[in-house]
Amino acid sequence: MKIPKINSVSVKLGSMVMIIFLLLIVAIHTALYMLFVRFYTNDQINELLQRSSSYSAVLSDHFEETTISHVLSLESSTDNLILILDASGNRLGASDNLSDLSPDYLDKIITHGNEEHGSVLASDWKNQDYFVAQSAIQVDQRAVGKVVMLTSTGTIRTAVRTLGVTNLSVAAIAILISGALIFVTSNKVVQPLLRIIRTTQRISEGKHDWELTPKGTDEIAQLSRSINQMSANIQYYKHQRNQFLADISHELRTPLTYIKGYSELLANDVVENEQDKKRYLALLHSQSMQLQRLVQDLFELANLEQGAFSFEFKRTSIEKVILNTLDLMSESIKKLGIELTYDPSPVSLYVMGDERRLQQVMINLLENAKKYTPEKGAIHISTFADEERCAIQVTDTGSGIPENDLPHIWERLYRVDKSRSRATGGAGLGLAISKEIINLHHGEITVESIEDAGTAFTIRLGKIT
Repeated sequence: MKIPKINSVSVKLGSMVMIIFLLLIVAIHTALYMLFVRFYTNDQINELLQRSSSYSAVLSDHFEETTISHVLSLESSTDNLILILDASGNRLGASDNLSDLSPDYLDKIITHGNEEHGSVLASDWKNQDYFVAQSAIQVDQRAVGKVVMLTSTGTIRTAVRTLGVTNLSVAAIAILISGALIFVTSNKVVQPLLRIIRTTQRISEGKHDWELTPKGTDEIAQLSRSINQMSANIQYYKHQRNQFLADISHELRTPLTYIKGYSELLANDVVENEQDKKRYLALLHSQSMQLQRLVQDLFELANLEQGAFSFEFKRTSIEKVILNTLDLMSESIKKLGIELTYDPSPVSLYVMGDERRLQQVMINLLENAKKYTPEKGAIHISTFADEERCAIQVTDTGSGIPENDLPHIWERLYRVDKSRSRATGGAGLGLAISKEIINLHHGEITVESIEDAGTAFTIRLGKIT
């Protein structure tokens, strides 16, 4: 496994985890330290006070040698030390191991206790060897002595050291875990990210020869799949762009060739026959009109896609749009021997739309149907509606569209039959423009087709009353 760089994501992530662990350990150690010291100190001092108070109460009732001996025997089995003094500070009894303490220390305790500092004489476990508490012995409400009890502070110091060692061990484990995390994330997270970076760099350079192999379903795998899809889409759109440029070149070259050739003939007076001149002029006019239509369609489609096209939305009658379209198209369709029928909805249908643009869509669909429907074929228009939407359907009995071509018919300059001439196949912009117009009406246009049986285009728009 490669050693990760200092500025790599894995090192940063591991360092962050380590810092978080250490901060948590410090916070927990501080909290435990404060709680432990407080409760342990209070517990020890309260126990001393309770025991000294109990013994002083017994001695207050029976202040005699037998009782003193009994009290000393009770404490002989504990780790506590006891000292019983009279009112003058003289010893009346003491634990056997009290002799281990220095006389100066004992005198200091006795003197300190005589100064009436309260029940607790020593509570500083860090700097003192014992917790010390005292309780007065009273007979007939007169102080005749006191009970002084001591317990070692060594236990709490040992516990605090153990707590510190434990937390240091946990900190060391946290550092080891962070180190392991650095290597694990380097292999599981950072390396896939580096592969993604290299792949995206190659894609930015126009190279699509390296595909990521995502594993699992995590975010990195999803990112890898998205980049693969992006790369495929870029390749597809680059191909489409190149195809588009090639098609545009072809579409422009053909009329320009006609215009250039015939205009040179006429300019050089090569054609003397007036009838030929008129025929050539008519060809020049038709080719210039074709060129104008192509440029206009391209300009219109670009504006539609950029949202720069103005629409006049108003309450529009679907029946009026279709009848106006039939007035324009019916004669040219019937001249080709194609039957044209219209089946309107039994109720009037209205949409919020641009009447002129919707009529343009209907013209494009009928032109498309006319080109692909043979003589004695039929084109049928029908309208119908449900509760929220209304639909226009244009059906023909033409050659149909192959299944592989169906997803692409909305693309610019796409022709199903590549061998068709411009006269029979058009420039391939009508359906692209129609789809953009319907999209901008917040509607949808779909197609169903069976090869050699016919095609049905359906437009669905929001209905208004």
